[in-house]
Amino acid sequence: MTRLTMSIAALGLAIATFAATAMAEPITIRLGHSSEGEVQLPGAGRTAGVLAFADFVEVASGGELVVEQFPNGQLGNARTMIESAQTGVLEMVGAYTSIMVPFAPEIAVTQIPYVFRDNLTAWKVMDGPVGDDLADVFLERTGLRVLGWADGAGYRHIYSERPITSPEDMQGMTMRVPENPGLLAMFRAWGANTVTITWAELYTGLQAGMAEGHDTELYSMYSQKLYEVNPYVTMSRHSFNLHPLMINEEFFQSLSEDHQTIILQGADLYERVANSHSFVSGLVVQSAMEEAGATFYYPTDEEIAQFRDLGQQPYIDITVRKIGDTGQDWVDRVMQAAADAAAAE
Repeated sequence: MTRLTMSIAALGLAIATFAATAMAEPITIRLGHSSEGEVQLPGAGRTAGVLAFADFVEVASGGELVVEQFPNGQLGNARTMIESAQTGVLEMVGAYTSIMVPFAPEIAVTQIPYVFRDNLTAWKVMDGPVGDDLADVFLERTGLRVLGWADGAGYRHIYSERPITSPEDMQGMTMRVPENPGLLAMFRAWGANTVTITWAELYTGLQAGMAEGHDTELYSMYSQKLYEVNPYVTMSRHSFNLHPLMINEEFFQSLSEDHQTIILQGADLYERVANSHSFVSGLVVQSAMEEAGATFYYPTDEEIAQFRDLGQQPYIDITVRKIGDTGQDWVDRVMQAAADAAAAE
């Protein structure tokens, strides 16, 4: 074969390879979550984080990766979406801590009442060894890799039909509590009766009298207009909420190393953007809720101590039992990590 012929053949091969690459279908990543689809203020930090993640991944991969987003619970409730991600129907899912607990009870240690002094303390702990090890546990149990532990609109508070200033005011009240045995035990220790209602059905459930109150984060309450049925807000700050972003591990491992790196870099951006937006949203959501008719009460230090002293140990006790032999070790680890992070601020 002459040099000319070899050159022509090589050129033809290069053109064919380029054409095949150009015509290759992009890899679609379906991502479902329950927050709104557009960034707003006040708004979900997860929404801002997911949009930043999607933009980064698509640009950094040169269009080889495409993130198809399904916000607003279009694909079902949080538990359903986690299960869909496990089976590969979804590649990625944005969930929240309480709904992760039934899959891996170790996750419950992140919601121990009053364990995190503030948002920054929580962020530091979840970005450290405790967050990494919890992610490993969840991966082992579910086949889902936690890419980032983003702030889930901050702290949970108490909302009700009538004012609550201390645990005594909840005696005999029926409170909706998510599927975290620790939170259920905490509310029972406060004297309340508990019922579980899915997030999608909560407004109508409260309206129908299935519960007299509930607990969630300020923005979550505001976004669903739950103040229309539970207008009294007790700023108890009893548990911190997280909005982890997860990916099906089998799908993740099927990607090239370059694509995996892009996903991990995008996840870091997701966490940073979500944390920032969630924190800023928390600063403005109260005034928006007050304009909408909500009434706020800030417990005194003595009243907060009542909530903590009555609710923390029952939460810990049932969490340790659910986890098993390593339960107390997990509790001790997260409490020590939180104390260390707070001391370093």
